[in-house]
Amino acid sequence: MADLIATHPLDQLAQSIGAHHLAAAPQGRITALAPFETKGLPAPGRAVAHSGGLTLWAGHGLWLATGTPPALTPATDATDAWVAVRLTGPAPDAVLARLVPVDLRPLHFAPGHVARTLLGHVAVLIHRPATAPDALEVWLPRSMAAHALDDLAEAMRAVAAR
Repeated sequence: MADLIATHPLDQLAQSIGAHHLAAAPQGRITALAPFETKGLPAPGRAVAHSGGLTLWAGHGLWLATGTPPALTPATDATDAWVAVRLTGPAPDAVLARLVPVDLRPLHFAPGHVARTLLGHVAVLIHRPATAPDALEVWLPRSMAAHALDDLAEAMRAVAAR
């Protein structure tokens, strides 16, 4: 019988191509929130820091929280369902412009903004962290991580080649 070893899809992710760098974004525990009462949660398209973590709008009636989530129900542990990567460099928006139909330039997509969109054909969340306004984070389903990371690396190569 084979010995199976559990691995994370971002275990060996860190890579630099040209002037851009792609690495796993620190996230810890992720909780999916779908409460009936949304008071205190970020507005659509926004993220807010809270004690010990971050809460991101993730779509109609859905938020993702890292760290200790707000005390709302229903709440589901989604740590194994989502992963996040951080793209840094002189123009992460130029890299993602090759893959997403959203204007991510800082003038239009400020720190704390979140967009629910497609990266190629993978549904993702894109977040410009307030703590790292020159970076962009891509939150995506764990099951699609390898495919999306290949697309991101290809876009990084294309930007590096120009």
